Amino acid sequence: MQDTSNAMIEISAVSKTYETSQRGRHLALDDVNLTIAEGQFVSILGPSGCGKSTLLYMVGGFVQVSGGSITVKGKPVSGPGPDRGPVFQEFALFPWKTVLENVMYGPLEQGLPKAEATEKARKLLALVHLAKYEKFYPKELSGGMKQRVALARTLAYDPSILLMDEPFGALDAYTRTRLQNELLDIWERDRKTVMFITHSVEEAVFLSDRVYVMSPSPGHIRKVFDIDLPRPRIRSELLLDRRYQDYVVSIEKLMDEQDKELV
Repeated sequence: MQDTSNAMIEISAVSKTYETSQRGRHLALDDVNLTIAEGQFVSILGPSGCGKSTLLYMVGGFVQVSGGSITVKGKPVSGPGPDRGPVFQEFALFPWKTVLENVMYGPLEQGLPKAEATEKARKLLALVHLAKYEKFYPKELSGGMKQRVALARTLAYDPSILLMDEPFGALDAYTRTRLQNELLDIWERDRKTVMFITHSVEEAVFLSDRVYVMSPSPGHIRKVFDIDLPRPRIRSELLLDRRYQDYVVSIEKLMDEQDKELV
């Protein structure tokens, strides 16, 4: 039984059923239960089609549950809100706005005066190492730079929760590693609650306090791994840490078993 006394996100007996034209009713998620504490970094792993992204969208309020409940800070989720900041694999930047203008957008929408919004955006661009690129447009940036802008734009809303759906999945290995390190630096500074969707076992173990492994569709929680590794995380040290290796091997074995069950 998980301690829910400090729960930021509580997902209780959640299910999701879709109506499809060819197959009728499709049960995507079934009896999903998990709790994310305030300030905790949690990753969710699972095979394609298990519903992990759907679960994140439901926490974000973009998709309605079919059964069960989701609460944030004890209040039922009824739609999107500024307390939950999404960061998706698709960068979704405004192509007609500069980098600075993209990051300023949220604070301006929240009513912050332009001078204050500009100052806040510049501080965030410095945080993600893009201070020199504020006048660039998205089409002039690499994939990794676009994702940094997307993260800065989300942070500009100052959400208490970051909802991250495979944000580094489309990036090359080197850029992905750099952004993982930068994300942890930002998390160590602010300790926001993070719900992180990924296909990468190594990424999940490196980043997280806890890893949930989901079953194939209909998705439910197959197993929970509490990652007892020191913070701040230093990659070169963790790669030599037997505990890190054991977590990766154990989760990989479980994922392999699930793949065999599908055959």
